[in-house]
Amino acid sequence: MSQKKQVKKSQVTSKAVKTADIKVYGFIALGILAIILYYYSKAFDFIQDDSFITFRYVKNFTEGNGLVFNIGERVEGYTCFLWVIVLAGVKSLGFNFISASQVLGIISSMLTLLFTYLISSKIFPKDKGAAFNLVFSLAAVTFLASNGSFAYWAVSGMETGLFGCLITLGVYLYLRELKDGTDSIPLSSLAFLFASLTRPEGNLIFAVTVIHKIIYTVKYKKPDLTSQTSKLTSRNNLIWIGIYVIPALIFMGWRYSYYGYLLPNTFYAKTGSSLEYYSAGLDYTWTFLKSYGFYGLFVLIALYTLTSKERFYNYLYLVMIFAVFTLYVIFVGGDVLRPNRFFVPIMPVFFILVQEGLAMLTGLFDKKREMALGAIVGIAFTAGLSYYTYSKEAEIIKGYADLEKGLVEKMKITGNWLKNKQQQAGRPLTVAATTIGAISYYSDVILVDMLGLTDKEVAHFPRPIPEISSKDVGWRERNYNVEYIMSRRPDYIYFSTGIKPSAYAERGLFTNDDFMKYYYPYYFAIKEYSFSDIMYKRKSDEEAAKIAVLPQNPKYQKSFVNLYNQAMNTQKDKSKISEALSLYQQALDIGPAGWGTPYQMIAEIYMQQKDKNKAFENYKKAVELDDYNVLSHYYLYQLYLEKNDTVNAKDNLDKIIKYAPEMLTR
Repeated sequence: MSQKKQVKKSQVTSKAVKTADIKVYGFIALGILAIILYYYSKAFDFIQDDSFITFRYVKNFTEGNGLVFNIGERVEGYTCFLWVIVLAGVKSLGFNFISASQVLGIISSMLTLLFTYLISSKIFPKDKGAAFNLVFSLAAVTFLASNGSFAYWAVSGMETGLFGCLITLGVYLYLRELKDGTDSIPLSSLAFLFASLTRPEGNLIFAVTVIHKIIYTVKYKKPDLTSQTSKLTSRNNLIWIGIYVIPALIFMGWRYSYYGYLLPNTFYAKTGSSLEYYSAGLDYTWTFLKSYGFYGLFVLIALYTLTSKERFYNYLYLVMIFAVFTLYVIFVGGDVLRPNRFFVPIMPVFFILVQEGLAMLTGLFDKKREMALGAIVGIAFTAGLSYYTYSKEAEIIKGYADLEKGLVEKMKITGNWLKNKQQQAGRPLTVAATTIGAISYYSDVILVDMLGLTDKEVAHFPRPIPEISSKDVGWRERNYNVEYIMSRRPDYIYFSTGIKPSAYAERGLFTNDDFMKYYYPYYFAIKEYSFSDIMYKRKSDEEAAKIAVLPQNPKYQKSFVNLYNQAMNTQKDKSKISEALSLYQQALDIGPAGWGTPYQMIAEIYMQQKDKNKAFENYKKAVELDDYNVLSHYYLYQLYLEKNDTVNAKDNLDKIIKYAPEMLTR
């Protein structure tokens, strides 16, 4: 063998060894990043309240009651069929399926890192220097592992991690199939099918994939018209479509026959076509871009990939997914759950585009084959951005997790209290609420969702009240039906914010005569937990009949409840006490007759200011208008005792014992 051939063979062998080393280093780094993600997720270690909606479906299903939220009511109040089935399988095997939901979510998110790395290294190999190749195969994975939103939803108990994992797997398989041609087995459609069964948005991703396949065949392959048709209807493509479409149609048929609709009930409950929805969607998208897109700069970097001639169609596919999904998020009005839940499943796509754009831009300034400078710049940028993202948001997102922990614990205790009440009543209790997760799971009561997520009537026949919800001043859930909720005659109505009506559905109740007549705040305390809470309890028909009907306020306007809500929010700021007092008075001026609660709130302000005389006067006004205002009776009882007026003190104590005896364990 000549010396020249020996040198050439040595170079080839060296390159092969170097490539093998890169793979080893890449997977070692990937393992380290997966461990980082695991510990980052476990630092939050919480379960989202909405997860318990799914858990209630799992419990009812495994106990033989069907895939239902309330037994006997077929409503698809979940958007994660496959997740429900997986957790049901875990529960059937005797495992703690709630803990398993967290484990499976973290595993799914760790697999997402793997698939992101495979797309970066297999689909978009850089063929530059070893260090450059390694850095720009791991940048997107590093961005994900250090991302607080990604870690938060991994451990939340929700299906977000699994959905993102299946989308990323589908993207990898599809791009690999394009690369391998007709020799590859078309498994990407199976991954997309499972993604669609996990969340309905998976159908959107598959639709984008179909459109891209058509564009790729027609534009990239450039066959004549006959060949185009032949390629598009090839055996491989027909198998690919069939793997997805046939099971999807079967599932849709089952959904329609079981639930009566082609889409989950949550879609009808959450979406709308008003400007308020689009505005909320734009705000939601801008929040994401500010957090992870450097105010849109990364979008420009991502779009720069489209200048690549060699990989244009691969990059076009990723851009199409991100663009179409973003438009979808805007159209549906974003999401109420923080942080960035809707964007988490397509974060791998976004970060891969950013990674590839950065690699291309770096290449403009370093033409040397080894790309040493590019590698250094890539390491500095990736490490710096990842650390910046982590340090900026870790504590904020930890705060979200802690708030959710507190909410779930509160709902669990209240749910168990309701369960005991149901056992004492010896009949099923009906409870209406706007936050329905853990409270429904632990109570086992008939839970009427005032926002319509698990209720057909509210979702399909909403009756919003323009006077209180025509402006963008409240919750994003804008569909509600007060008359229907009252027709269910709930035993209790629960606001997660206590006495304050926060959601539009809660505010709407205050404009309803039956609510004002039949319901009053029922305070209760559980001594062993040092816990207290409030329910709006229904009076008996006999009790309600004894209440005198006052003449209607001639200045009555339904918007009074917005003033009331605004006053309660303003009251939290001690520098705005005068403004709060004014708002309460305005609410009284145009509110319904016999409504005494604002006087109670005014009295509380005066109590905080140590002006007991004015507080006493307003507490008296509150109970004169509404004898069921037990909190005013409670403070009047204390104030009368301070005055040594035991007769009136006892009278107020008797009212508390009559209307809310469980309050006295406070």
